Amino acid sequence: MKKRKVIFVEPRGAHFNVYDKFMSIPLLGPIYLATIAEQNGYEVSVINENILGRKINSEELKDADVLCLSCITATIDRGREIANDYRKIRKKSGLEAKTLIGGIHASMLPEDVVSDFDQVVVGEAENIISDILSGRNNEKIIYAEKPTQLDTLPFLNFKLIKGWEKMNILSIMTSRGCPYDCNFCSVTKMFGKAYRNQSPERVLDEILRYEKGKIFFSDDYFAADMKRTNKMLDMMISTGFSLPWSTQVRTEVTKKPRFVKKMKKAGCTTVYVGLESINPKALVEMNKKQNVKDIERTIKVFHDKGIEVHGMFILGNDSDTKEVFERTSDFSIRSGLDYAQYSILTPLPGSRTYFQFEKDKRLLHKNWRFYDGLHVVFKPKNMTPDELQEGAIKCFRNFYSYSRAIKSALKTTINAIVTPIKKAYKEAYFPSLTPALMRAAGKKIIDNWIEYNSEYLNFLRDLKYCKKRKAV
Repeated sequence: MKKRKVIFVEPRGAHFNVYDKFMSIPLLGPIYLATIAEQNGYEVSVINENILGRKINSEELKDADVLCLSCITATIDRGREIANDYRKIRKKSGLEAKTLIGGIHASMLPEDVVSDFDQVVVGEAENIISDILSGRNNEKIIYAEKPTQLDTLPFLNFKLIKGWEKMNILSIMTSRGCPYDCNFCSVTKMFGKAYRNQSPERVLDEILRYEKGKIFFSDDYFAADMKRTNKMLDMMISTGFSLPWSTQVRTEVTKKPRFVKKMKKAGCTTVYVGLESINPKALVEMNKKQNVKDIERTIKVFHDKGIEVHGMFILGNDSDTKEVFERTSDFSIRSGLDYAQYSILTPLPGSRTYFQFEKDKRLLHKNWRFYDGLHVVFKPKNMTPDELQEGAIKCFRNFYSYSRAIKSALKTTINAIVTPIKKAYKEAYFPSLTPALMRAAGKKIIDNWIEYNSEYLNFLRDLKYCKKRKAV
């Protein structure tokens, strides 16, 4: 008997995203579900349009007895498009079609997608995917219970991803949930505040399977349980785990320099830190529970221990004025950040920001593909939408430029020469050439992004023009 074929799809995200060009990290949900489906006897493949660098084609869609899509808010409309094409192709061939939608957007706004798919999965689907695929659960909207014992989840089978050979970074989850509750974030709504984790032993069993590439620990906060993470780092060191890795942390990690030193010894090369803002009022508004001194300390401590810092900022908070762009840009350069990510405040469904902005009628539209952190989709308080958009672009252009790339490369070269001298006296931070290369490449990517999004940028300028004209 022929096996039923199930295809899991992660639709393509934003075009000309500075970060995706260097680090395309797949959503783990589809890979977990695909792994479980394969273990249950289905013929399975995962198609990630970002990794493939192309759209899913008609032959791939025709082959699917069941099409499962996992979408974030910015990709949900592409997900609808794929589902619609799939139904047409299967119908033309006289074949039945079944579509499932899951992921954070469907979980936060099931009513937004319920008419476009056969079934909607709200929440984490590992415990129910088998019942859905077999037809034992045929409810229209399915509310899934969160897995509590994460050690029972299977090891991810990355080979199910078409084009997996292109992947040089493997994403590994060691925990779910976040004990913090930043108002711009929908993670807490999706995964809960309760911190669920895998045992250090389970994590080591998984990562020791890989002999090459890099590891990205995709936890929302890698060190939320410091005692557990300490044990995991000790095990990584004692077993001789040698692959370089990166992860996401908060600023309070650097209150314990010894812990940071252990991260480095265990192979950590880069950390992604939500610095968010150098505007103290904005940090309070975001419920970030950190201050500017914490941010400054964080960059210094990680650099002192030899770890690169990818600093993430959010622009457009209610207390932000137009001065925030120059101040943020200056800080990014002065502090020596290796990489800088400037996101525009985005009211993502499920976040408190979304509910508040919707209530206050501050959303410009619900064209979801622009809810990607790169486009202004709301009315700021102290500037026009156009001014916020242009300010974010200026931050990008200042950091990702040929002149900055040259300066970064020169600094790296000088440090390489003086490294033996410095190491004789103290631990020191010696950057690689990667930040310089990314700054150079980022310049071109930003120019392409501006060209590709010219219509939307004109839309924001027209809003500004109409507002002025109305005032007159």
